[in-house]
Amino acid sequence: MREGRGLIAFGYGCKKGSLAKAPAPRAGYDVVMGHKVGDASLRQLRYFAALAEDLHFGKAALKLGISQPTLTRQIQSLEKIVGAALVERTQRNVALTAAGAAFVEQARRTLDQHERSVETARNVARRAGDSLVIGFESCAPFHDFPGVVKEFMARYPRTRLSTFQMSGPEQAEALARNRIDLGFVHPPVPDRALFAFDRVADERFVVAMPARHRLASRKRVPAAELAKEKFVLFPRALAPGCFDAIQRICQAAGFKPEVVHESNEISVSLKLIPVVGAVTLFPECVGRQRARGVAFCELEGSVTTVSCGFLRRASDGSAPAARFVKIWRTVKAQV
Repeated sequence: MREGRGLIAFGYGCKKGSLAKAPAPRAGYDVVMGHKVGDASLRQLRYFAALAEDLHFGKAALKLGISQPTLTRQIQSLEKIVGAALVERTQRNVALTAAGAAFVEQARRTLDQHERSVETARNVARRAGDSLVIGFESCAPFHDFPGVVKEFMARYPRTRLSTFQMSGPEQAEALARNRIDLGFVHPPVPDRALFAFDRVADERFVVAMPARHRLASRKRVPAAELAKEKFVLFPRALAPGCFDAIQRICQAAGFKPEVVHESNEISVSLKLIPVVGAVTLFPECVGRQRARGVAFCELEGSVTTVSCGFLRRASDGSAPAARFVKIWRTVKAQV
């Protein structure tokens, strides 16, 4: 390639050191010809993100479904817009420059935000009628969630109600993308600028253990007496708020729980407790259930509670969502 228009700015085919001698560009102007250039397109950002992932023009072009010369021209055009070399290319290797490494992080965020915006608009348009979509953590059914759903459907038969079990982080993402309208979670709230949290209850934890456990006959068990026990627990990603609350309880009692098995289903954990001879901590709503071979005891300690409630978009004034939360409070008050 000859040294010509744009090549000094891009560093392709330049003599060694020529890029370093190029004058700093004015924002928004071609560094060689001096005429104004446009903003980077989403397509260019997508092309650069693919190149940054593979660090190979041929592989990135194949993945994108374009020719290698087309990809090269688009990256050159992008560098002209940015006013800095984004990649260093030799006969064998392609590497990101410091500017390229910084740029690709922002490019990925922009692409993700674009995808989220498009999906959000489509989801809103798809659910233009009177509808309510709720996500919930695995403990929600133990809060008489089905009873609340039944009452809501009886009062508002024309509102289409859908419910999906999701982890706490999945609910936050689904809310941000308008896939759901409410999420039943345990705090903390991920981003108070985007989300609001309506607390509906503070729950005490209970200890679940094999029915023949040495502590099973007690009404209350101090958390410190569980220090040498094996635990069945769930992955933190499933319900971070509840997981962290359990860790705080154990820490306050002077120990870190020894986890011998993880399960993302409460029903599975209940069945495993007598099988593996382990214990665990559940919100008290789970302790109201009957489980074969499992005994529940109240927990003593300085920290023994966790809050639960509904996560929603801070800017959303959904009437169906407000009605559901109101019914939830009413039904729970009668329990």
